[in-house]
Parts: sequence; C-alpha cells; structure tokens
Amino acid sequence: MAYNELKLKAWSFVDRFEGKLGFSLGDARAYLSALVDIIVVENGADYVTALGEALRHAEEIYRSGGYGAIVEDYKKIYKKWLELDRRKLSTDSRLSVLRPLHVETDRVEEELTVISLFTGAYGLDMGFELAGFRTTVALDISEDSYRNLRANRPKVPFLLGDIRRFSTEDILKEAGLKPGEVDVVTGGPPCQPFSPAGKRQSLNDPRASPLVDFIRVVKEARPKVFVMEEVPGILSARIRHVPIKERGRRPLRPEEEPGSAWRVILRELEKTGYRIAWRVLNAADYGAPQVRERVIVVGVRPDLKADPAFPEPSHARKPAGLFAGLEPWLTLAEALASIRDHIGFTPLPPKYAKFMRYVPPGGNWRQIPDELKREAMNGAYSADGGRMGFYRRLTWFEPSPTLVTHPAMKATMMVHPWEDRPLSVREYLRIQGFPDDWRVVVPVQNAYRLFGEAVPVPLAKAIAMAIRNKVLKVKST
Repeated sequence: MAYNELKLKAWSFVDRFEGKLGFSLGDARAYLSALVDIIVVENGADYVTALGEALRHAEEIYRSGGYGAIVEDYKKIYKKWLELDRRKLSTDSRLSVLRPLHVETDRVEEELTVISLFTGAYGLDMGFELAGFRTTVALDISEDSYRNLRANRPKVPFLLGDIRRFSTEDILKEAGLKPGEVDVVTGGPPCQPFSPAGKRQSLNDPRASPLVDFIRVVKEARPKVFVMEEVPGILSARIRHVPIKERGRRPLRPEEEPGSAWRVILRELEKTGYRIAWRVLNAADYGAPQVRERVIVVGVRPDLKADPAFPEPSHARKPAGLFAGLEPWLTLAEALASIRDHIGFTPLPPKYAKFMRYVPPGGNWRQIPDELKREAMNGAYSADGGRMGFYRRLTWFEPSPTLVTHPAMKATMMVHPWEDRPLSVREYLRIQGFPDDWRVVVPVQNAYRLFGEAVPVPLAKAIAMAIRNKVLKVKST
C-alpha cells in the first residue's frame, strides 16, 4: 500500500477519537505509533511496512470491540512499548523507502527583483528565489541573519542594523535600483511594540517603528508589489491590555478591543495607496511538512491595475469534496527521510529527559503514568489549557507542529519520534524546506531561533508564484 494511502488511513483512525473522554486524539496517535515501533523492532520492518501492519491490527481490534477494545489494547501495547529496546530503531534505514523532500526551482523569461527587509533566516526570500526572483539587497538587525546569509549567498548585499538607520535611498542604492523599479519588497516587521501599558492610546499611532519603516520604504521605493508576513496572534492583539479581572465588568474602549492593533496596521498600510488584501495561510496546504499558519498581506501598486493574489492550496489533510484533487499533507517521516548531517541539537535537561521514556510518539505529558505526572509537570500540573507542548514527542505519520525557538524546554518540546532528544537543526531546516546544502554557521540555540521563526520555503514559493503569474504576469521559461 502506498504511503499516501496509509497516512490517510492513519488520520482517519485517529480522528474517530476526537472528543472522546478518557482516550483522546493524542492517545490514539500514541497507540498507533507504539504499535509501529514494536513492529519495527520485532520484525525488522521499514517504517511504511510497519505502519501498514499497525493499521491492520488497530482496525481489527476496533471492529471486534469498538472504543472499549482499543482502550484495553492500548494498555497492553503501551506496557509492551515501555519494555521495548528502542535502540534498535534506526531512522536512516527505516525511512529510506521514502523520498526526501525537494523544492524545485522555477525559471522565468525576465529578471524579477526583490528587496528583503527583516530578512531573518531568508525563508520568505528563498521562496521568491525559487520562483525566479533575485534578491537585490537584504536588511536585518540580527547578526545571526547576516552571518548565515553571508555563508550561503555571499553575493547578496546585506545592510546590517536597525532599519531606522537606513534611508530608502541607501537601500535602493545598495540594490542598484531606482524608485519604481523593484518588483517586490518583502518583510515581516515585528509588531510586538504595541504597548501593554497603554501609555499611547491613539488609534492613529501603530506604535511599531519596524512597521512604520516598512511602510516608509514601500512609499518611497514604490515597488510593484509588497508582501508582509506576521504571526496569527496579531489578528487578536489589543492596542491596550485589559486585565482579566476587568474583562466583562465594563465596556471596552476602542483600543482595548481584540483586533484593535490589527485594524491600525491595516489602516496604515492602506495609506500607501496600494491595493491591500490579506489571508491566513497554512504552510501544510502548500507542501510544507508542518502545520504553521501565517498572516500574509499583499499590496499591489495601483498603476498595475491588478488585484492582490494568493496561491491556491496544493495539499489538504482530507483531500475530498472540493479538495479531492489535492495531495495529502506531507508528514514528518517524509521531511526527515535520508538526513545525514544533523548539525547539532540542544540536549534535554536531565530533569525532563527522565520522563520522556514514558511518552510514545504522538504523545505528551498525558501519557506519563499518573503517579509521575505531578512531579513531571510541577507547577503546570494544575494549570488550565491543554498544555500540548509539555513533554511532546512527535509522530512520523503527521506533519510537524509549528516549530518553536526552544525545543528542549518543558512547555515547548519538539522531541524526535525515536530518539530522546529535540529535533536537530538540520531537521528544522528540512521541515522549513531549506535545501540540504544550506550552511549553518551560528550556534545551535541561535539557529533554533533563526530557523524556528522562518517562513516555510514551500509556502513562500507558492506566494511568489501567485504574485509572479497573476500580478506581474511573467511566464516561466
């Protein structure tokens, strides 16, 4: 059975337990994953074969006794998994049947140019590069961004420093362009400076100098298109924080309403005169092996007489109905197949590592035995919320969750399915869609931060292709 069919069957099996009390979606993932591990070790099977056998076993148990039979079988499987010699799990050989991910380069019949602001790891701009654009200048305040891009794209001019230090004339000069000549300005200006203290209460002040300077460059450089990226949390951010004890007890002022910050941002962007549109896009829908949502704003210069364009999804978790022609989401197994150079990782602290032996792939703190949960969770034991990142071990047959900048911390763990360690930096790069020859010259923890915040390359390329084809109307060669 092909892996695409197997992963769809695995997702369908797991989904049956959504909303079930006492045996959750996470339990179902852990059950199926533990079965896979046992079959790999005991039968010497590759991962795909083992997943097929695990599904046959689980379906047989479910047909014979339904929900209750699965719960009882999970207890037996979990006990057997705890006794398993997991040193026999070998990622390199067991995943070799899967084809490593590769994002193809698309060539165009004429040169297209990008000015990259807030460059970061170069994920957004790498997507544009693969769609046939040339980065004429990069700019970032981060030395890690500068050092790593210099190691991989030494010919790209780089302006290192706060954007406020550089006039638009300086940026254009470094790019070798004049106002109106650049095709696209890209960037993800940090919008965190919205003050929680509420000292500045004017809705006319976006309170985020990086955003102000991004808009300044757009106005003065007059690109044909601009693309701005933000985290989804910006959509509900308030200009002024409201203490929880005050919520619901009095009417909220305009600056205290959820989304008030986003309304200011859109108002400021619209003042550029560009045609503005925005969407929340999930990277998994565009061929990235990661569930990661990003707010994408596209602005089009009015003289182009074109509307902002966004890519159509190429993948779906459930390719049925309107999505019947799409490919299923890519998984962690496909992302990490045939990795040779791990670059490095930050080990789990011993006080946390001792509890990971109890967590099968797809599980988290909930799989830790009840008598150990309070010790493992400490102060978070009685906290509200799902706490899904606590002691999280990833599973092969799902996409990666959104990458974090600290994968070894208790609340944000990203632990390898078969090894008691966080994902490595090279595994981060694979999940984000960077090529295998992309060099990393910054320390491991800095690399986690740099690449953990990147726009996934497959998503970025899809955005670039939509702009190239639908707005700039440039053809491939």
